[in-house]
Amino acid sequence: MAGDRRLSELAHAVYGGLRSVGRAVVRPLVAEPDGAMSLAIPEAQTTTVEGDIGWGARPPALLACPNCGGEVYQERSLDVIRCSTCRSDFAPEEFPALDLLALECPVCGGGMTYGRRHPEQFDVPEWASCEHCQYHWEFEHF
Repeated sequence: MAGDRRLSELAHAVYGGLRSVGRAVVRPLVAEPDGAMSLAIPEAQTTTVEGDIGWGARPPALLACPNCGGEVYQERSLDVIRCSTCRSDFAPEEFPALDLLALECPVCGGGMTYGRRHPEQFDVPEWASCEHCQYHWEFEHF
């Protein structure tokens, strides 16, 4: 009788231990409250979740119109830059001459941090990262 009780207690302790291990393994795989699935290690939340490379995949940009000071939204990098306030048009190649106000994350719509790694060589952003969803874009150059 005492042996059966000890065996039952041991089995219960092993089951509890395995259950704890199982929860620790599964916890990172559970969907986030917003429905997104995150496999990133919590300590490494800067890990890129999604990204693109190349100027053609550059995130949407908000620019300042040099004629009226209005804000100009350019969704795709190869689109004509058209000011809706003063009706001025600029060729996509004129992008470096215009003041960049912001880049918009194409995944979540949030603002992105961006910068240049080679300011003496390029007049355009060379990278952009979204702090909200970890989307990352790189300007590919050789």
